[in-house]
Amino acid sequence: MKIKINKIKLFGYHGLYEIEKKKGQEFMISVEIELMNKNNYKDDIEDTVDYTNIIDKIKNVFNANRYSLIETLLLDISNKIMEDKAIKSVIISIKKISPPIDIDLESVEVEHRNERE
Repeated sequence: MKIKINKIKLFGYHGLYEIEKKKGQEFMISVEIELMNKNNYKDDIEDTVDYTNIIDKIKNVFNANRYSLIETLLLDISNKIMEDKAIKSVIISIKKISPPIDIDLESVEVEHRNERE
């Protein structure tokens, strides 16, 4: 089974450039989680992963530090999510909605997959 959390909008001061560190910007984070337990579900939160806890982990890591690279932020969030032994894998993406680049573009995005061996 998979749980998808789509387009969490967070404002932060992550980035390499001084303007990003001073003014901040919006980020969009999406997560796809595959659970270890695939078939034995009952109508009980104990049989799955509470996605509100995942969102809290994302927000806590996002707000704990200021990162120069969103790649490092992405890895820290991914590793935090994988601390839950009920999770088999996580695919996470982070988008900078308005990166300080002098060209018309929608966003810049990094994506990573973290999987138990």
